[in-house]
Amino acid sequence: MKSQITLSLLQNLLKKIPKRHVTTYQDIAQALGNPKAARAVGRLCGKNPDPDLFPCYKVVRSDGTPGGYALGIAEKKKRLSKDGIRFSHGKIVDFDTVRFSFS
Repeated sequence: MKSQITLSLLQNLLKKIPKRHVTTYQDIAQALGNPKAARAVGRLCGKNPDPDLFPCYKVVRSDGTPGGYALGIAEKKKRLSKDGIRFSHGKIVDFDTVRFSFS
């Protein structure tokens, strides 16, 4: 039986991502018990009503690229940069080091 992914479950995980770290849509899907639901996680991130309280901008693609953001990619990269995440050639620098896992 697949677990249902809800906005409140997602928000609880978003608040756990430490400063200067990111996680992936796939990591969140796995933490929620449905490893195949990365796209559903992305859709829910897009519905996040408060990106300041629930930092969905810290969720990126598994290849280290930013992915989408309801407020635009430039805003996502700006917020990530403010949080200490650096980019080079469109990808996060030292991605494996700054990637947060919930396990």
